[in-house]
Parts: sequence; structure tokens; C-alpha cells
Amino acid sequence: MSTLCRAVLGGALLALSACHPTPPPGAVEESWGVVSLRVVNRNRIDVEVTVFHDGIRNRLGLAVASSTTDFSVPIRTLGAGREYRLYGYPVGMRIVVTTEILHAQDGDEVTWSLEDSFARSTVVVH
Repeated sequence: MSTLCRAVLGGALLALSACHPTPPPGAVEESWGVVSLRVVNRNRIDVEVTVFHDGIRNRLGLAVASSTTDFSVPIRTLGAGREYRLYGYPVGMRIVVTTEILHAQDGDEVTWSLEDSFARSTVVVH
């Protein structure tokens, strides 16, 4: 291999390694944390659960009737303001169940109780 080829190859490798630096040993990536969401569905209807933030609606999953379902929401997905609202769409019905605006913090444990009458549903943040 000629000296010119070695120089070009070495320069290309150096440029590639500069684009993707490796973190120094012992460095810790910034962790945004998570919000734990527990949906206690006391209704006889399955409910599609979504999280709404910054004009974006993300589906979390289905809260099965007469059961408890756990979800995990990474805080980084909630945007800079960390404000969000939970939406529930009862399957086969044309109503929407919502919470008030909530503010996410790392380690929050949110319990959303969907009652037999959706109008009596409550949300608690610990």
C-alpha cells in the first residue's frame, strides 16, 4: 500500500471517529426518567389509552375491562414542558374520558381509576 493511500485511509478513519465520538470511560448518559401509569378499569368496557402532549397523541395501549393495566411513559417523549393529559377512548362508544393537565417528574406514579360511570373517574399522582 502506498504512502498516499495510507494517508488517505488514515484521514478518513480519523474523520469518521470524530463524527461518532465514544463517551469517556465512566461517563453516564443523561437519563430523563419515566412515569409509571396504572390504569384501574372498573368499567365493563375496554378503554384505549393515549397520552396527549404538545399537540401530539401517542397510543399507550388497551386497558382491559375490569382489570388493572400498567404502562411506562418515558419523560423524554413528553417534550420540554413535560405537560401531558391522558385520554381514554372506550371501545365501541363515542365518548372520550380525559384527565386534567398533568406535569411529569421522574419517578411519578400515576393511578387513573376509570369508574363504572366514566364521569366519576379520578387520577392521582404520587
